[in-house]
Amino acid sequence: MVMERDIKDIVGVLMRVLDGGEVLPAELNDLDFEAEGELEAALNDAFIKLQEFAYDRDLRLSDPARDRAMRAELQGCLDRIVKASP
Repeated sequence: MVMERDIKDIVGVLMRVLDGGEVLPAELNDLDFEAEGELEAALNDAFIKLQEFAYDRDLRLSDPARDRAMRAELQGCLDRIVKASP
């Protein structure tokens, strides 16, 4: 199912970032998803937070506390996606 693959792509990016990795803004342009209800809201929130994370890279690299805080927000997004997934 295409929807499941697309969601797995977003979850994969989240997991990579939560494991200490980075994501480039261009990578996010390729992410696409369709969902409904709470899952859609959780995916939209994760996508926005991933964009902020990618674009704030220089700020995060110079401020470890900011980096940890942003990664913690992304963990919350992942938790919400898992909870909302069928």
